[in-house]
Amino acid sequence: MNLEENFIEYKDITLIIIETVKREDYVGLDEMFNQRQLILDDISKLSSSKEELNKFYMLYEIKKLEDKLASEMKCREKDLLEKMKNNNKKQAGLAGYNNISSKAVFLSKKI
Repeated sequence: MNLEENFIEYKDITLIIIETVKREDYVGLDEMFNQRQLILDDISKLSSSKEELNKFYMLYEIKKLEDKLASEMKCREKDLLEKMKNNNKKQAGLAGYNNISSKAVFLSKKI
């Protein structure tokens, strides 16, 4: 594969990852990141000048895509952390309720 094809494929996979993160469908995300890494490895193996690399980097707006992906992942991370905190609160409340209901409470009164 030549340099330009690698950049095109890298861009396509990055766009797919962004959409996957937006949908919160995290299954297979590791595989997509591995594919991107393989493309980066291929690019580094090619004997290309910095000018040529920079040309395709700018042409396919890789920096903009990377920033968009990082922003989206950070946003989703905050959402997931908030959901986890809420879930932990619910579980703690449920555990406390279950402890009270599992203990037998006997009240006695002298008549």
